[in-house]
Amino acid sequence: MVPENPATLVDDPAGLAEAVGHLEEHDVIAFDTEFIGEETYYPRLCLVQVGSRERVYLIDPFAVEDLTPLLEVIASPDRATLVHAGRQDLQIVARMLGRPARHVIDTQILAGLAGLPWPCSLSKSVRCAIKAPMPSGMTFTAWDARPLSARQLRYAADDVRYLPLLHGYLVARVASFGHEHWAAEAFAAFEDPSWHHTDLSSQRRKIEGTRRFKPIERRVLRNLVVARDEIARAENTPPRAAIPDNALLALTRDRPADASRIASVRGLPRPIAGRHGDRLVQAIAEAQGDTSPLEPQRSREESPDDRVAIDGLWHAFAAAAIGAGVSPALALSRAELANWYLNGREGLPGKASWQRGIIDSLLRPLLADGRALSLEWRDGTLRHTGEERTHTEP
Repeated sequence: MVPENPATLVDDPAGLAEAVGHLEEHDVIAFDTEFIGEETYYPRLCLVQVGSRERVYLIDPFAVEDLTPLLEVIASPDRATLVHAGRQDLQIVARMLGRPARHVIDTQILAGLAGLPWPCSLSKSVRCAIKAPMPSGMTFTAWDARPLSARQLRYAADDVRYLPLLHGYLVARVASFGHEHWAAEAFAAFEDPSWHHTDLSSQRRKIEGTRRFKPIERRVLRNLVVARDEIARAENTPPRAAIPDNALLALTRDRPADASRIASVRGLPRPIAGRHGDRLVQAIAEAQGDTSPLEPQRSREESPDDRVAIDGLWHAFAAAAIGAGVSPALALSRAELANWYLNGREGLPGKASWQRGIIDSLLRPLLADGRALSLEWRDGTLRHTGEERTHTEP
């Protein structure tokens, strides 16, 4: 399950053809990339790692310009493509190929459905499978430098070398808990083109934080986040490098009505103000007459009683999830639970339908009057006893 041979470095079309031919013969392949994402709007691809249970290949995209044959194999539904925390890697495939990959399995999500913490790194997940540490990682390295060092090549190869082994280990654990349907639903989302788009709503929520905004301010900020993304793409720079978050907040607060005032906004780079001031003014003006619905914010701050109730629900949910072999944070965060609780407790919290399925199976029983959560410490972790009982007053 773990290729023992050194990885093959591919730097010409003939080597790519060999790698593609090898991968096409297997029903499970592993995929990862190394990229630099701090300097450009889209990450700069620096290395592609692929492998099977027998071989590992490292493809140099600086030397092999046309990666289409490889991407076609990675995206094909004819085989399972394994990734670990692979959203950005899959976004690269979708952008370069023009469509999402099919039949992708993310072992980090599998780990969260197999009783491991969320998020669990590749090295820690592999350690659970083989009971031995992997070589130390390389968090910061110049992946665009050439030639790559032997240590860089070893690290990059290990990112795919152990994925087939880890996959087999986690699939068995997920099946033992009966969570295959949640895994299948989670992985099906990767085939939705919208899953690969930049999550601008998440950016806006992070900027809002716990601040309280008037409706007009929230609409202005929503428009400005969209405008910033367009500007960053045009400038080929990361959004926060184009317009820092504090400058967006200043624009939201001051709402300048003409481009001449844009340049005076604190924190806004002058070249950006000069080239894109009209676009920012347009975004602000369009928000003034916007009446479209807004995502709900917390209706109020947590009172002491609220905090006790939310903490109680959160810890009970976390215990129930651990007892069921699910990482609580994979399905729900305390902040999401708090927003749901403070906004009327209608429906269920959770983003994706598979996450709401987990929440429905674990949280809803806790909300039923008279239900008790029965757990025991067994084999080094919490486990459900299977005894759900009704509480009766003495």
